[in-house]
Amino acid sequence: MDFSVDLLHTMESEMKSEIQKLLKAVNVSTTSELNETVLIKYLNKNPLAKFVESLANLIEKNVELCKSAAGQIDQLKSEKIADQKLIIEIQQGQINSVQDTVKSEMKTWADIAKKNVNQRSGKQLTENSVKQAVRIVNEEERRSRNLMIYGYPETENETDSEITRNVKNVYQEMDCLVPKTIDIYRMGKKEPGKTRPIKVEFTNSGDVEFALVHARKLKTGQLNSVYLGPDRTKEERLAHNKLVKQMKIMIEKDSNKHYYIRNKKICSADKVLSSQDLPSS
Repeated sequence: MDFSVDLLHTMESEMKSEIQKLLKAVNVSTTSELNETVLIKYLNKNPLAKFVESLANLIEKNVELCKSAAGQIDQLKSEKIADQKLIIEIQQGQINSVQDTVKSEMKTWADIAKKNVNQRSGKQLTENSVKQAVRIVNEEERRSRNLMIYGYPETENETDSEITRNVKNVYQEMDCLVPKTIDIYRMGKKEPGKTRPIKVEFTNSGDVEFALVHARKLKTGQLNSVYLGPDRTKEERLAHNKLVKQMKIMIEKDSNKHYYIRNKKICSADKVLSSQDLPSS
């Protein structure tokens, strides 16, 4: 018996119904009033045997349902551990990216300061370099809290509430709840024949990472034409598109492996793994 919430509610309803029948048959209103004397008084052997048989069957079904639920809980635990490991990898990649940016900008700052130590304009150039480094780090941090949803159909006169509902539909397809958002809107100017991406602004980057980890579930659902991605800069989008083109060539040359993009690199895995085991690019 495969566990599901609907099946759980059905089992609950059946058990309540059977108990109500028994209570009615012995003329009591609650199970606390049931006892041996009441049962013997109102039920003879045959009706009592039928109630016992019916309740025994329901108990047996309930046991099988509990076993199925326990198996699914174990599976969810394993998936949760795998998701957490992947989130840690993504976070570490972001940390490394920020560290590289800061190191690069500080090196530039040091070079400028050294070259201009005896020049009047040296101080101003040094401050500009530091400000630029701070702006870059702040921009990366801001973008890390944004999720991009591509390919979700756009209606002619789409309202803000409809866009919000579209995002809820995506999360429902991933079996997830939508975290607290700051803003949700379509990106760019509306053009005939084009579907604008939806940008979702969250309060922290962890919500974006969580969505990207679970985005693989969209591949096998009703929204299989929809895909998620981080909020990339123009340069990052160009670099990502270049990786996608390279990956397509690799897939044509070797179709025995799954290829995917992680941390700005093309990775591969044997096809014995399900496509749902692979992270979203």
